[in-house]
Amino acid sequence: MNQERGHGQTWRVTPVLLCRISLRYLSWGSESVSTQMHHVDLRYTKEELLLIFDQATQEDVDRGGHYDCRGGAIHIWSHPWTTVAARYDSTTIGALYVNWLEERIDRIETDESFDLADLLHELAILEDKALGDTKHGVYRW
Repeated sequence: MNQERGHGQTWRVTPVLLCRISLRYLSWGSESVSTQMHHVDLRYTKEELLLIFDQATQEDVDRGGHYDCRGGAIHIWSHPWTTVAARYDSTTIGALYVNWLEERIDRIETDESFDLADLLHELAILEDKALGDTKHGVYRW
C-alpha cells in the first residue's frame, strides 16, 4: 500500500485469474487435485434450489451422506465420513456452483478422475430426492 501526504490511499492488487479453482481434499494429508470447470446454464426456481440445498445439507458427508454445502456450492464426495478410514479415503468428485441471483447452477467442477456425466448423474440423484423428479440431472444407468 502506498500513501502520499495529502492524497488518498492507493491499493495495489495482484490480479487473480478467474476459474482457476482447485478442490482440495478436506481429509488428512490434504493435497491439490487437478479439476476441470464446465460452464452450464441449469435454471431452477429459488424454491427448487433451496430444496436441493436442504437435501444436500441433510445428507452431509459428516452425517453419512455424500455432500458438503458451503456458500453457493455443493461439494460431492466419493464416500460418507462414517469412520476415520472412510474420511481419509474419501475424495471429492466435484462441485455444483449456484448463482443465486440468476437462480441457476452456472458451473460444474469435476475432479481429474471424473467427468461431467458423473456430476450430472449425482445431480439427478439429488434432484430426484429433493424435487421428486429430475430436471437437469441425467442418470448414467
